[in-house]
Amino acid sequence: MNRNWNRIIVFVFILFVLMSCAKSPFAKNGNALKGTWVWVRTDGGFANHIHDTPASTGKNIKWVFGSANSYKIYHGDTLFSGGTYQLVQKECIHDHTMKKVIDFSTPTDQDMMIESQNGKTIMLSDELYDGLGSEFVLK
Repeated sequence: MNRNWNRIIVFVFILFVLMSCAKSPFAKNGNALKGTWVWVRTDGGFANHIHDTPASTGKNIKWVFGSANSYKIYHGDTLFSGGTYQLVQKECIHDHTMKKVIDFSTPTDQDMMIESQNGKTIMLSDELYDGLGSEFVLK
């Protein structure tokens, strides 16, 4: 009987931990993203054949995250897109861990998973099986 109680306690503890993780909210105002992020590179593809940079493509892309969860995407000095965003938590299809996702309000702007964020560098993925990842730096 004691063994069954131990199993029940362990099960309840694990269930509690999983539920806590799944419901843990991120900063609703997105302060971790606030600022101007400049595109550095994109790598990946099925055969790891994509290695794009501003120098190789002639594109200078920047994302500006502002107050009230607003964002704007610029190609050069031209406004390409904009709207609002929220940070949500989703399971990564690659490693099955829970990660933050930038959920853009504009349907044509692909949501991006935050793979890592270290100070002024952020690595994003398109969360598709082709494995495209992009690096941005905070200006």
